[in-house]
Amino acid sequence: MRLLLLPVLALLLWGCDDRSEMPPFSSFFPPAAPPNVYATYAEIAPLLEQRNDTTYLINFWATWCKPCLEELPLLQQVQEETQAPLRVVLVSLDEQPAAIARIPDYLARRGVDLPTVVLTDKAQAWKTELDQHWDGSLPTSIIYRGGLRYVYRRNFRTLPDVREAVRPLLGN
Repeated sequence: MRLLLLPVLALLLWGCDDRSEMPPFSSFFPPAAPPNVYATYAEIAPLLEQRNDTTYLINFWATWCKPCLEELPLLQQVQEETQAPLRVVLVSLDEQPAAIARIPDYLARRGVDLPTVVLTDKAQAWKTELDQHWDGSLPTSIIYRGGLRYVYRRNFRTLPDVREAVRPLLGN
C-alpha cells in the first residue's frame, strides 16, 4: 500500500505544478513589422495574465473609433514618462484587412510607438470573461499588476486621467 501511495502522491504534486509555459511577452510584437493578427482571444490571453512586478495597461481600440485615436498619444506619453515598470499594449479590434493594413500609418501619424496586436475574434464571450460589465464599447482598458485588475470602459481624455488610472498599481 505504501509503495502505491508514493507514485500517486508524486503524480498529484506534479499535476498541481502551475509553471505552465507562457509565451514570452516580446513574441507578440515583431520588431519593425505590421502588428501580429490573432483570430482568437485565447491566442492573446497571455498578454492579460503576466505575473511579474510590471503594471500592464492593455488598451482595446479600433481605427474607426475617434475617442480611441484621441487617447493614443496620451497612452504613449504615460509610457514614456513613467519610471516604474509599466507596459502599455494596444489591442486593435479592427477586422477589415484594409483597416488592419493602415494601423502602422495610424500609429506613426500620432507619434505612437507602443506594442500592438490585432484581435479579429468576433465572439463576445471573451469580453464578458475579461469584465462581466463590458458590452464591447471602445475604448476599454484593462490595467493590472499581479492579481489586481481595474477596467476602464471609457476613454482617457487627459494625461492626468491616464496617470491617475495607473498610479494605484505602479507599486511605488
